[in-house]
Amino acid sequence: MSAKMIEEQCNFETKRLSVKSWTKQVEELGGIDIFAEKVIEILSPNVTKNLPDGWQNITTKNEAQEWIKDRNAESHFVCIQLLDTKEPVGFIFFYESDTNDVYYNLRFGYLLSEKVWGKGVGTELIDGLINWCKTEGNIRSISGGVECDNIGSIKVLEKNGFKASSIDSPSADILFYEYQFDVD
Repeated sequence: MSAKMIEEQCNFETKRLSVKSWTKQVEELGGIDIFAEKVIEILSPNVTKNLPDGWQNITTKNEAQEWIKDRNAESHFVCIQLLDTKEPVGFIFFYESDTNDVYYNLRFGYLLSEKVWGKGVGTELIDGLINWCKTEGNIRSISGGVECDNIGSIKVLEKNGFKASSIDSPSADILFYEYQFDVD
C-alpha cells in the first residue's frame, strides 16, 4: 500500500465523525471553491498559531486553494466531517515514513476547527484512526508530534494509548508520541 493509497483507503466513521479523502469531500460539497471556503473557516488564527507560515492567514479562496495544493504535494490528507451535518471540521495529514514490503510506520498530524474543541471530538477521531489502522492490518505504528503547550492534544493522544516516542527525541517545543500495533 502506497501512501497515496492510504489517503484513498482512509475512510472510516465514528459515532459523530466521517473521515474520507479530501477529494471526495470536494465532490460532496460541489466543488473546490466551496471546499476552499471550509478550509478558511477551519484554519482560524487559534488553530494555526503554532503551525508554519504557509498555514497562517488563509483568508481568500485563492490562498485556500494554494494551501490545498501545497498540502496535497507534501502529504496525503483526509477530511474530517460531522456525520449529522456533513460539515468539514478538520484534517488528518499522513506523511511517508519507514516501510518495508509488508508493514508501514506512518507519521500523521491532525487539526480540528475551534467549533469542536473541548467536545471530545479529538479523542473520538484518534480512537477511530487507531481502529482503522488495526483493520488495515499492515500498519506497524503511527506517530506524530505535538506542541509542548498543546495540553488538549497531548491528553487526546495519551487517552488513546500513545506513548512517548522511542524513535524521535523531543525538542524544546515538540513532544513526539507513537502507537504500536501488534502485527507480527
